[in-house]
Amino acid sequence: MKKNIFSLLILFFCLLYTVLKTDVTFAESISPPLGYPLGVSTKTNLTAGGTLYFNTDQLQDKQLVGQFMAKNITSNGSSGLSKGGFQNYQDTTKNWELEQIDPAVVSETITGSDIIRWYANETSFKYVAGENLHYYLEHLPTDEEMNAAFRYYPSLRDNFTDRSYTGSLESFPSFTENGISTFSQVTANIQTVSDYYASLIDTDQAVVYNSAVQAAEVNTAQKVVNPNDWGGQSSIQLNIALKKGVTEQAVVIVDVDGQIEHFKNAQDISINYTNYDPDTMLPPYVFINYKHFPSFNFSGSTFFHATAYPSLPGTEEYDFEGNQGVFFERKYADQAVPLIQSDSHTISEDLKDKTYKIATHLVHNFNDEDQEIQFRSNASLFIGTVLAPRASVTLDDTQGRVLGSVISGYDIHTNMPINTEESTAMFDYDDFPGLGDIIGGEELEAPFKVGEHFNYIGAEKRKLYTISQKVPAYSSRFLIQSLNITDALADSLRIDASDVEITDEAGEAAADYFTVSENAENELLIEAKAESLMNESFYGKTYTFELNGSLALSQEELSSPEVNQITIPNTAVVTANEEEKISNKAVLEADLIEGKPVLVKYLNEDGQEIAPTETLAGKISQAYQSEAKDISGYTLKATPENKSGIFSDEEQTVVYNYQGHLTFSDVPTQISFGTHTLSAKDEEYNIESKDRDIIVKDTRVLGSSWQLRATLSKPLTGSKSKRVLTDALFYVRAGQSVPIRSDSSATIESAITATHDDYNVTHDWNTSDDGLKIAVKSGDALADRYSGEISWDLYDVVSND
Repeated sequence: MKKNIFSLLILFFCLLYTVLKTDVTFAESISPPLGYPLGVSTKTNLTAGGTLYFNTDQLQDKQLVGQFMAKNITSNGSSGLSKGGFQNYQDTTKNWELEQIDPAVVSETITGSDIIRWYANETSFKYVAGENLHYYLEHLPTDEEMNAAFRYYPSLRDNFTDRSYTGSLESFPSFTENGISTFSQVTANIQTVSDYYASLIDTDQAVVYNSAVQAAEVNTAQKVVNPNDWGGQSSIQLNIALKKGVTEQAVVIVDVDGQIEHFKNAQDISINYTNYDPDTMLPPYVFINYKHFPSFNFSGSTFFHATAYPSLPGTEEYDFEGNQGVFFERKYADQAVPLIQSDSHTISEDLKDKTYKIATHLVHNFNDEDQEIQFRSNASLFIGTVLAPRASVTLDDTQGRVLGSVISGYDIHTNMPINTEESTAMFDYDDFPGLGDIIGGEELEAPFKVGEHFNYIGAEKRKLYTISQKVPAYSSRFLIQSLNITDALADSLRIDASDVEITDEAGEAAADYFTVSENAENELLIEAKAESLMNESFYGKTYTFELNGSLALSQEELSSPEVNQITIPNTAVVTANEEEKISNKAVLEADLIEGKPVLVKYLNEDGQEIAPTETLAGKISQAYQSEAKDISGYTLKATPENKSGIFSDEEQTVVYNYQGHLTFSDVPTQISFGTHTLSAKDEEYNIESKDRDIIVKDTRVLGSSWQLRATLSKPLTGSKSKRVLTDALFYVRAGQSVPIRSDSSATIESAITATHDDYNVTHDWNTSDDGLKIAVKSGDALADRYSGEISWDLYDVVSND
């Protein structure tokens, strides 16, 4: 019996040494490392192997957004606390992560008060979402230099210190990937990279290109004049015919020889792409090697023109006539898409996007220029990356601008601001495909990959992708020494080597030709066996690789209400000998399906709902989490095993069972028997008023029994006389009187619970003969105010059957 007491309480990059012609071999040299095609200068806007000079007088209140690296950074001018400074990617369009561009400025030393203040300006080194970038500085300025810089701005000294990069130079990616450990090696690295691209063409050639190009030519034999420019300018004209229907990205490398008279005086660069759709195809990469230029001839106006011409019907191709001295304006010119028209100091809004794309895919390699290169034209923009390994560069924004990176093995002098939009016009190495060669006279085809489209109902095993790969025809002259396919899978994909099925074009099993493995980086590796490469029957066939596995999506992906489909783009890479081809971008599409609801019920011991049923909704395989509720009068008995789980295609029910309690809902704090005149006879008085009723709440299982008992915890006592009225308080029920004493409890009410509603014990005390009463014997009471205290106790009892 219980008692209740109431209380008030990459990308992947590779250039090979063989050109796309079977009888030509590139000169051997050290190629740039993977992912860093411009060596240590990759990812930078301005790189100087020597000193980077900023004219701070002319750069006041202007932006310098981007990445900067130099052996020394200093200032020309004395502008005081200029608001200009390094404002790195406040609204980056490349979607780079912070660690990819941090530190933003890398140098051995800095000098000049203006530069020191730039490092400390409030506007400097700002990244998206209020994050800060850092600078790497091998040797801090002296105390004297710091004091001079911050003499009038002492509050900026903390900014200068806080932005200092705490890592070492060895942690800066472009240094470690290029084998560089000191700033003194930067110039040599720039020269090595420049020499590599300059040496890719033999002396009897002018153009080489990869297998995405049908033909390419530059006007080495004839002078071409652009009649549309101001009075007509001699032109360096490059005509590039892409292969129809080829999705691989084109790369073209061109030599422009300054010993050719019409190149020496050229001031117009005209690039014409045929069979190129700029809306659906990546821009071709163009490297122009300027050789034998005794002096730089683009210090005046330099006009750039690039145009994309549509494919001709059927097998018809454009006739190139650049070497016959004709400026290229061909058939279907009315459908041509202008990509660049830089005959002014600015770019029109309608051409900005295309111009920036061309700028990020164009490199001017002034490989043997050893005089200062100056950009001083106020009539036009110079577009593309400037690579000057053996010359200093001057950028005079009052006279000429450069749209693209500037890389010098020596010094850069600049007063040219760089805004957020222009800062992303650096060399776009992310999609650089490299150069491939031709194996055995038959071109190695890129893999063709297809992603599946299915409803996602969990991480069950299914077909995810297929890869089709044509193996070139057998050639005893050009043997394939190695052939493998690499597929870098998304982290959410799980494909075991044993689940890859391989068939040939006839549908016959061909797994014996290959070995399949996977590595810790979740890359699937498919390699032709050595004995397969020696077997003529292996060649000239198309093999299909069916990739079976599972897709395990994260809860973040599943829980987003805006996302109803997960798309996973993926490419496979085939490598034969040293040639590499990348597949089309296959997209796996997984539709996220709404699961059946999870009903969450809250029941008492009688199986009755004591709180509204909750309905949880979510996508199949998304996790659900139900919660218990605090429900008055009840205590949770146990947590259900399926409190949490995942949504499925079947309805689920979670039941929280609660145990009830026997409690008071209310108890009176004051009961009044009124004021009466002393009587010469025995008197009995009923209750005249009470501030509350005695209300019992029993939420236990129906059929439970309980008793209400009363105990006189303080007898009726006069406030003045202290006289005690003994045996005066009693309770009447159904004509039976029960005294209420301090030495024992009196049962006031007994009940068997038939409902969980409130039970009002005292509702009829004022309207019936039942209730609490006081009996005063003649002569016992004095004229006084009497009060006492009653303890009301609830007991759960076992009913008598």
